Amino acid sequence: MEIFNTKDLVSELVPHKGKMLLLDCVCNYDFKEVKITTEVHVTRDSLFYDENLGGVPVWVAFEYMAQSISALSGLYGRSKGEAPKLGFIMSVSSFNAKIPVFKDGETVTVTVHETVRMDAAVTFDGSAMVGETLAATATLNTVEVDDPQKTLGLN
Repeated sequence: MEIFNTKDLVSELVPHKGKMLLLDCVCNYDFKEVKITTEVHVTRDSLFYDENLGGVPVWVAFEYMAQSISALSGLYGRSKGEAPKLGFIMSVSSFNAKIPVFKDGETVTVTVHETVRMDAAVTFDGSAMVGETLAATATLNTVEVDDPQKTLGLN
């Protein structure tokens, strides 16, 4: 299993760059279970950091989950010698927050796994943990596309 334990290495898997790249590490992944675990280290430099809250609002967890899905796609493509497919979040449902904020200095562990695949439409269940505390859960409905420009009607 390849190791992706720095932001620079994670950036090889996802299209997000600069401050928009929120993931710090890919901890593990399993293609048979179609599952990935990633980490985000919350700091004052985090894109969504809010001084008034002393951290990142928990609703950002769905973007952590989305980028984790992107990293899993990147890993899968890499394993086949292909570029990862691009995808879009079609909806986020059943978002349930157990805490209000990811605080400065905390590490958020994100796990997503595929639950349904129908052609290009793929559903994932995700969770975000801080230590042993469940922070948030959600279901993300996504679609994979071969040509995002064409899909968006830009060609």
